[in-house]
Amino acid sequence: MAEGLLLADKRELARRELIYYLRVTDLLNSQELGRMVDIHIKGLLLMGSVALTIGREYLISLELPKALKEQGLSDIGLKAKAIWCRPSLTQPYLENGLMFVDLSTESKETIESLIQIFALPDGTMKF
Repeated sequence: MAEGLLLADKRELARRELIYYLRVTDLLNSQELGRMVDIHIKGLLLMGSVALTIGREYLISLELPKALKEQGLSDIGLKAKAIWCRPSLTQPYLENGLMFVDLSTESKETIESLIQIFALPDGTMKF
């Protein structure tokens, strides 16, 4: 846990929690890896029942909400490296930290759009 706190202290960009928990799928085997619960331009937090292999690069797809697809955007295919995995406070789920690898300009713009449109201003959920 102390290591997680150190990583959070070193984080350059604040993660933004999204209104929608986007489905994340492994493009190589079509397996659902979990739901993206927050994001920034360098990576994301994934919650699910799958423990990703630390250090492994995955080809993933972020399934966009219907509202964005209606604006002409498609699901986002990305390469991401699993950095850490830990049990979630929401048992029995796991949290996986992923870092994006080799983002294209188009993918960066789409991620920025996700953050701008669907993230809450202070990054927290309000009920």
